[in-house]
Amino acid sequence: MRSITCFVAVLLCLGTAASESSAICELKDVPGYSNDWITLQEIHLGCWTNFTSWDGKEVHILKLLSSPEKHSIFNFNLTAANPSVVIITSSSAHTALLLDNPAVNIYVTNGTSMTFILPNRGAQQTNLAPFANGDSELLKWAEETFGGVTSFTTAQDPIDISFTGMKGTQRPLMCELKPETQAHKQLIELTLTPPDGELKSCHTKNSGEAIHVINIPDDVKIRRVSVHLPFKSKVVLRGPADTEWTILDNHDISFLTNNLINLNEMRVPSRKTISDDPTEIRQKVLFHYNSTSITSYSEIRVNVPHIELWIRDNTSSSVPLQMQLFSSPDYRSPLDPSSKVQSDKRLYAEISSENFGGNFLTIKVTSCLVRSMPVVRNMPFKEETCYINNCPKRLSFSFEMLQDLPSSSWDLECVVKLCHDSLKFCTPETQVKRNVQVKPYIPNQNPCFEFGLSAVLGIAFGGFLIGVLLTGALWFIKIRTGHPVGLGMRSTAAELSVLSISGCPCGLTKRQPVPTHPSPSENSSANASIGSTQSTPTSSMA
Repeated sequence: MRSITCFVAVLLCLGTAASESSAICELKDVPGYSNDWITLQEIHLGCWTNFTSWDGKEVHILKLLSSPEKHSIFNFNLTAANPSVVIITSSSAHTALLLDNPAVNIYVTNGTSMTFILPNRGAQQTNLAPFANGDSELLKWAEETFGGVTSFTTAQDPIDISFTGMKGTQRPLMCELKPETQAHKQLIELTLTPPDGELKSCHTKNSGEAIHVINIPDDVKIRRVSVHLPFKSKVVLRGPADTEWTILDNHDISFLTNNLINLNEMRVPSRKTISDDPTEIRQKVLFHYNSTSITSYSEIRVNVPHIELWIRDNTSSSVPLQMQLFSSPDYRSPLDPSSKVQSDKRLYAEISSENFGGNFLTIKVTSCLVRSMPVVRNMPFKEETCYINNCPKRLSFSFEMLQDLPSSSWDLECVVKLCHDSLKFCTPETQVKRNVQVKPYIPNQNPCFEFGLSAVLGIAFGGFLIGVLLTGALWFIKIRTGHPVGLGMRSTAAELSVLSISGCPCGLTKRQPVPTHPSPSENSSANASIGSTQSTPTSSMA
């Protein structure tokens, strides 16, 4: 009996443990720090200024980091760099396959193990910089030696480092070390070793409200976390005792935490205690939010002081989208919703979105269609060029395919994704649509030419000029010959009557033909002449 009781107890314990673990989900590695619902990016201190020394050189400081027990080998390309001084510092050993530039002088701090391999010759000539106890001390030495610093960049486990030669525009003159991501700095291109196993996460589908849990275990040295959250989200932000979380979105957010929270320029302390044990976290979360499930659970073991997180709902983009229509390619005058678009005219659309946590997202259009139940037609589109910064997606459409369809009201609908290029993630596909009133194109059946005011004035001026020239020619002939030149006005009028436009419904009224019978005076003289001619034979016969 006792053995049966123990067996039942063991089964109950196993069932309880299984239900507790499955209540969250099975953790899996997140390759590249990004998937459909979470993206992580390491934040390092750095700067980028407009500084150039008195002899026209830029000054760049490059701080190299590497994972424990790992010797870093990377490509180092300086061929496109401007005349520069490059200062390299690191606490670990590195080997660089160097493509050098005679206009670049390389300094290596004392105590840094740095080996350069050149493709065509021996060792690279380098200069020695003094040992610096920290970033601020190295920055101070560079400013005192060269007059200033153009950039300070940190690279963790680099694969490729290339200077682009791009100069900063409207940058500060002094280097102040601030948290930055590589996307903020275009003068240098970094390819880093993809992280492995430092971010684990899982996601479940449930019909209730979304609850996202982020857990940083106590043995991880992260102390500052900037986080972007979906609209109206419920989150649990759990970290070591001295961790600070900064929520960067001004959304309606409910949170549970054991750390200090910075929200809307307010510091919100917490007196709660939450263990880093997933089982205890699950119990506190379900009790606090009166829920039965957790949407996503993420465990972070990245050993850097500062990281930035993006948490997304996996069911929608959570970023508002809108489509604005225009009748011309200059995109200046929006089309009124009640206006009708003629089917032979091209329609221009602009799709825009709100910034996602202060970051500009690229809009990628997958497909478009028009819908007027029950008819659905695919709508070909053309992407229009835009030359302004942070430009919305611009498209143009032709509605000729709807010419013979009876409906005049159509819903123009496009499937889009919002992508963060530097973080290399895209939101799930979503739809944006706008109603369009289409008017069939009826070609003009009138075969006549339509003249505008400018054409009429041109013809009138041309006629006047020709008249002046003809008058001058006649006057010249009269002077040279001494005889007046007569114009056959009757024949000219007759010819003009023949040349008058006929059969045109929109033309001028037909000219009446010039009568060919003589006037009464001419007729009487003609009759007299005839009478005198006929009287001669009569008199002779008499």
